[in-house]
Amino acid sequence: MPAMLQPHIEHGTAGQQPPLRLLSWNGLLAMGDGLAVRAGWAGQDRSASWLLSARPSAVPSARRMTAVRLTAWGLRDHAENADLLVGALVTDALRHATARLRLSLWFEDDLLRCEIEDDRPALAFAASCHRAADRAADRGHNPLLARLACCWGVAGKVVWFELVTGERACEHA
Repeated sequence: MPAMLQPHIEHGTAGQQPPLRLLSWNGLLAMGDGLAVRAGWAGQDRSASWLLSARPSAVPSARRMTAVRLTAWGLRDHAENADLLVGALVTDALRHATARLRLSLWFEDDLLRCEIEDDRPALAFAASCHRAADRAADRGHNPLLARLACCWGVAGKVVWFELVTGERACEHA
C-alpha cells in the first residue's frame, strides 16, 4: 500500500476522535430554550419557569437561561446582577435538593422577580428555613442578596429576590 494511503498510527492513537461530550438534561434544556427565544417561540411572555435536575450542571444552565430571557425582555443592563444572584441561589439550593429545582422569572411593572424552589421534604425544609431566616436577619444568608437585590426572602420552600429595572426606588437602598 502506498505510504499516502496508509493510516497514520502513533502509539495506538490512529483514528481516535476527541471524546464525545454528551450534554446533561440541564444543558439540553438551556440550549433548547435559547433556540426557542431566538426563533421567536418564547420570550414574548414576561414569565418563564424551568424544571432543572439537581446536578452541578443546573448552575450554568440556570445562568444561561436567565441571561437569554433578560436579553429577550430588554433587560440586558440587569443581566449581570441577575446572573450572579441566580448562580448563588441555585448553588445553595443544590445542597438541599434531591432530584429537581424550579427556576422561575417574572418581569412586571419595572420589577424582575426570581424564585428558586427545591424539592426537599417539607419537614427538613422547615428546620433549615428557620436557620436561614436567622442568618438572613443578620445579612449572613447570602451577602450577594443583601448587596444586589432590592428585596429578597424565603417563603415556604422558595428563596426569591427582586431587582428594580426602572425608575422605581429601591426600598432597602
